[in-house]
Amino acid sequence: MNLIPKTVAPGLAKARSMAAHPRPSAPRKKNDLMSRGEKELAEDFGKRISTARKKMNLSHQQLGKKMAETVNVIKAAESGKMPTDSLIRKFERILNITLMVEHTSSETRRLDSGPSRGMTFGDYFNDAR
Repeated sequence: MNLIPKTVAPGLAKARSMAAHPRPSAPRKKNDLMSRGEKELAEDFGKRISTARKKMNLSHQQLGKKMAETVNVIKAAESGKMPTDSLIRKFERILNITLMVEHTSSETRRLDSGPSRGMTFGDYFNDAR
């Protein structure tokens, strides 16, 4: 009657083994610009790219060809979408601009002279009178 047990499909077997033994995440590369603490991507990177492209009289298509990237990648970066490290390097090299700037701390800290309980509703109502 041909009653042999069914074997597991090769793709399913591989998927199950991958789920049971996930690969460790790849370590960050040493030349990863975004992971370095001393520099960060400029807040106005999109405007810098757009201005430099226009100054060189390049269309999106022409810049894309020079960079070996698609027009959509160029437009996305100009609109503010975070580019990859390799794309940042390409923009900096081809447009002769700086996108990675010194890290500036935007945190503000409150300095207290001692322990404080903070403002209570009672304090608020007393100040309102």
